[in-house]
Amino acid sequence: MRTAKKKKSRADLQRERREALISAGLTIVSRSGYANASVSRVTAAAGLAQGTLYSYFDNHQVFLDTLLEAEGRNFFRFLDRHTVRGESFFETERSSFLAYSRYVRRHRYFPRVLTDAESAAPTSYADHMERVEARYLKALMRGQAVGELRPQSEAELRVVAEVLAGSYGHMSIGAQVRPFGKVGRDGLFPEWIADTYIRFIRSGLGQTLSEPPPAAPARPPEEAVATTREALLEAAARVVWRVGFDGATIKAIVEEANLAVGTFYSHFDSQQEIFDELLAYIRVKMLAHVRGFIGERRRFVDREYAGFVGFFDYLRDHPWYIRIESAAAVYATDTYRRHFLDLTDSYVRTLRRARQNGELAQFEEHELVVLAHIFMAARHYIAARYLPHTAERRTLPPHVFATYRAFLEGGLAVDPPAGRTVRTETQPAAPPT
Repeated sequence: MRTAKKKKSRADLQRERREALISAGLTIVSRSGYANASVSRVTAAAGLAQGTLYSYFDNHQVFLDTLLEAEGRNFFRFLDRHTVRGESFFETERSSFLAYSRYVRRHRYFPRVLTDAESAAPTSYADHMERVEARYLKALMRGQAVGELRPQSEAELRVVAEVLAGSYGHMSIGAQVRPFGKVGRDGLFPEWIADTYIRFIRSGLGQTLSEPPPAAPARPPEEAVATTREALLEAAARVVWRVGFDGATIKAIVEEANLAVGTFYSHFDSQQEIFDELLAYIRVKMLAHVRGFIGERRRFVDREYAGFVGFFDYLRDHPWYIRIESAAAVYATDTYRRHFLDLTDSYVRTLRRARQNGELAQFEEHELVVLAHIFMAARHYIAARYLPHTAERRTLPPHVFATYRAFLEGGLAVDPPAGRTVRTETQPAAPPT
């Protein structure tokens, strides 16, 4: 005699439908981004009527915010289960780094959900990053308490947490747009990536700045916009800063530039075309400003710190840079990929020259891309967290500069107490296969 199948309760059906909507949303975001996760596409992918979404979420934005929140819970549970507590902070961090790699291998969409959420679901992104920071802060304070890490204030340790959390994200992006060798196509982070990362956060570059912190060069008057095309790009940057890409209509852009709508179409075929060009345009401006701070400095550690100071000086008068960079990941994905690779390649060339000049001897040629991603992450994530587009402050607190300088020069570790050894990576990382 066949047993009658138990009828699902209403609560069970509601939970299944809600989970089906979230699963469908994550799948669509992984393939097409948040910008294309419309209500109709999500409900169709979940096999539900279009109005069903509003039975479980107040509106479309609340649904988008829920995606990272739900996936974040799974992510943190996975890290807790698969991170092995080592004898030191650095051993535990290496295990956590590789656990993150395994999670992304199983959930390939996670880096895109996280990257897109910074612009498309900023509330859930901020909540997620605060959880990441809190976990790091706890681990860093524990390592400091037992004498493994240099003494630093809680505010300084938060800066370190930003750099470490951002490094995970930037290496994920880098692995997806240009895998780390054959292994990287499958496992995302080969073990040599983890070894390089740990070696750097332990000891930094092992060089002390040879010059005092750079002073701002004389600030020339803002250059007049040379062409109407540049005037439209400048106007688009200001509009995106205020209302995001989704609010940067052609009408809003031409009104900001004090030009006629017809003028726009003399220079751009569409709204998408100006979006595609905007990030490259402001990057050129930013790099020119940063070069003024670097000046004639020769050693890499001096150049990197001067560039860090120059980048945040640039943001003081051009606060839209980070918001445009984040939004481009959603609304101009090809442009964002080229931007990311161009910055990576520029860093690697600079690091390679430094190595040829006798610096960075502790790092092999193939490891330089890891350093590039760490330095890129430091700028982006510190800016995003300390200088969001809604902030009135346009400059970083002084302790952020001091913390980054110390981290760059000597990493986080202190020499082990007499009689105690701490396992470390002493051999160069194995080359990619």
